Amino acid sequence: MLCHRIPTKLGLIGLIFFLLSALVLTPAFSVPSTNLTVQALGSCTTDRYYIDVNVTNLENFDLVNYTFNITISSERIPAYSRLKAGNVYVVDENGNPLYYWVMRRTRKVFTVFFRVPYIPKDGWAVVRIYYGSDNPYRKYRKPAMLFVYFNNFNSLENYPHVDTGIFDNSNPFDPGELSISRGKLVINSTILPPFLFLSFSNAKEARLTTLTVNDSYRIVFKFRRVSGKQGVDSYPFYMFIHANAGGNRHRYDYIGIHEVVDWNGGPKFYFEFGNDQNGATEVNKRAGKQYYLGEIFVSPSSSEGRIEKFSSGALIASQVFETGRRFRNREVSIGFGQANADIFADVNLLAYVDWVYVVKSAEYSAEIVAAGVECLFNQGVV
Repeated sequence: MLCHRIPTKLGLIGLIFFLLSALVLTPAFSVPSTNLTVQALGSCTTDRYYIDVNVTNLENFDLVNYTFNITISSERIPAYSRLKAGNVYVVDENGNPLYYWVMRRTRKVFTVFFRVPYIPKDGWAVVRIYYGSDNPYRKYRKPAMLFVYFNNFNSLENYPHVDTGIFDNSNPFDPGELSISRGKLVINSTILPPFLFLSFSNAKEARLTTLTVNDSYRIVFKFRRVSGKQGVDSYPFYMFIHANAGGNRHRYDYIGIHEVVDWNGGPKFYFEFGNDQNGATEVNKRAGKQYYLGEIFVSPSSSEGRIEKFSSGALIASQVFETGRRFRNREVSIGFGQANADIFADVNLLAYVDWVYVVKSAEYSAEIVAAGVECLFNQGVV
């Protein structure tokens, strides 16, 4: 039986510049609105395109080796067809390579992460994103250098069981219920009903990693529900953070998808976010089978959740959910689960997870200040 539920919550000669309108992004996945006019290049043979980004530190302390990101609509990027995940790289204002990772490159949106060694309090740094030509810095594409934890599920690992207290009790996943397919973690389980609250489990949960909450962190995951409607109260997928507060006391937050039986309109899937502080649940807009980016923000003093919903690579909805004060400096488990909240019916649950990362969180703005192309002329260097 449920104790608490789950909520929704972008030599060489001749620099051609394209000035962009000022843009401030939230440090997550928001798609900016920019204006860009691509000029004809004439006799110039394109070598490589670039986008200059100014990152401003909004914290009241220096940022040392922090990871930042920027997301840009494809319509705002010159010669977007030339941009491939494999030819993107990032350098600082002196041309030194930075560690980076292309999170997504779809027909409609581009997101890249990069690590800046140092930005002083009230200061800024300019980075240049190159694309469209050969990549001399492929070895700097290292998510492990950007994130506290990163898993893109290239191979199946041992995921230990952790009982969070979100449900009355949980079991580990059975052999064969977790697998890897095309770089995705496949979670495919059958869960029997709890038989009128006897000792049978109604959830299955696994831990990916642990994290000591000694700073502010963002736990971000890309996932998709595959299960169809089954007409029972169930949870095809949820991601959680959980801390043992001693004895039978738990601290947790979770965010996922909940199938709710609505006898007037039939079963529906909703985003749900919840915590153990007051037993409340936040349920928001409906969830479909598109891919989602889910985020749990946690610090010693608060936590909150967010879901971003995508269709054909475009952001179509975003929800943010409550904050609370409860984790302090505890060690938390980060994991995933599926659950059956119906007391009579079996459920077969299926979900895919593309990746999970944990990043140290900071407040900053990322402003696109210029874009252009560095080129060679057909007649040679002038």
